[in-house]
Formats: sequence, structure tokens, C-alpha cells
Amino acid sequence: MPLFWTQLASLLGPPGQVGPPGAQGPQGAGVPTGGSAGQILRKRSAADHDSEWATPPVVADPLFIQGSPPTLQQLAGASRYQWWDTSGGALTLYIEDGVN
Repeated sequence: MPLFWTQLASLLGPPGQVGPPGAQGPQGAGVPTGGSAGQILRKRSAADHDSEWATPPVVADPLFIQGSPPTLQQLAGASRYQWWDTSGGALTLYIEDGVN
């Protein structure tokens, strides 16, 4: 199965001006303790500071953020995939769409 990548956009823009230093704010509620490798921090409710560690949902279409295209082994039979190319100092999005 050949892979065909289409470049959609690059997110590298010109550098902006340095802004003025900010003031130190008050101590916040912080991140809840616990969590394990691979978990994400999510809101538990609409209330302020009500967050928890959770296992992320399984995504049907894999997403790769790396300096080289994903291999067939990494894709594991997925029909659509995204690859964010991190090589060359820019972040560029490619989507496998089956078009040369």
C-alpha cells in the first residue's frame, strides 16, 4: 500500500516583537496530584479548578508528530492518517489522501 502525502500548510511564521514583562500573579489551585503516564488532564465540570486525570479516548485515525513519515507498521491498517512533520525547524501538516 503506497502512501501519498499532501502538504496543507506550514505553521512557521515571522518572529514577533518581545513584549513587556508581566507581573507575578497570585498562587493558583494547581494541578491535581496523581495521574499516570499517558493520561491527560481534563475538566470534570464547569466549576473553576475542577479537573482530574483521565485516560484519553481511543482515536480511530492516528496522528503522528515526528520528523519522518509514519511506516506501514505504525499505521496498522488505518484508512486515514495525519503526520505533523517536525524536521527542518517548521511544523508542517500532511494528510494521507490517496492522491499523487
